[in-house]
Amino acid sequence: MADYNKLFPDRRQEGDTVLRQAQLVMLRMLCVVDDICRRHDLHYWLCSGTLLGAIRHKGFIPWDDDLDICMLREDYEKFLEIALQELPKEMLVQTRELDPLYDYLPLPCKIRDKKSLIISKGLEKKKYCMGLFIDIFPADRYHLEKKQFLKEKKKKEFFFFLSKLADFELSKDKSFSRKFISYFSPLIRLLIKQYLKEIKKDIAKNKSLGKTCLIGHGMDTPWRRFFKYSDIFPLQETSFEGYNFFVPNNAHSYLCQLYGENYMVLPPLKERVAKHSAILKPIIE
Repeated sequence: MADYNKLFPDRRQEGDTVLRQAQLVMLRMLCVVDDICRRHDLHYWLCSGTLLGAIRHKGFIPWDDDLDICMLREDYEKFLEIALQELPKEMLVQTRELDPLYDYLPLPCKIRDKKSLIISKGLEKKKYCMGLFIDIFPADRYHLEKKQFLKEKKKKEFFFFLSKLADFELSKDKSFSRKFISYFSPLIRLLIKQYLKEIKKDIAKNKSLGKTCLIGHGMDTPWRRFFKYSDIFPLQETSFEGYNFFVPNNAHSYLCQLYGENYMVLPPLKERVAKHSAILKPIIE
């Protein structure tokens, strides 16, 4: 087993701002995940704003306070088994199944740092570990055949709808309608759990599609993004904060779908703010 304290020393103290300290924590976690994946021949890629940061800034978007990666389903499942054994003691795997207190159902997996704290608005009273994290999204195969794909897409849209309703519980003080819908949270959560149980059959069945498929965020996540297999594989490497990590084969196509063709243009100053943390403490005793 690798000695990650020697391979990737904890450098959070070197950050000149709280946000930079948090980014250094997340970077170390990514280095550990990357090392585990390379040693066990598992495949992942930077996604969402992390991929945008890699391409546009060669590192974190300067104001970003999270980090996202994707793994093809079979690699994701193997990674979870291995990570439980090989992550350093100051990190943990947090999933719906492993942590009974973790109840944010749309996000299936986080790697957490135990020596820090990040709390999003609306989650202040939750009891599960809230250390800084990497989100790991499973990626599933979807049919190329239109009729089958539309069925899969409708299921995803249903889960997206349920997830949005569930989020009203976190912002119920913003409006009467959100507060009203939040009264039905137990029913919404029951529907989500039932969906997650039933969708496992589709996930397992679609593994047989091989390379003749579309690749999208997992059927057990609400994100509705679908890419050509050749846009993802074979994976490429790019520099991120001085390290090489894996990215989609066609990062340009990937980013155009998420952010439009002008993704290299910086947003207005008023939009350059961290979006995930109401409370951020990269260093706690």
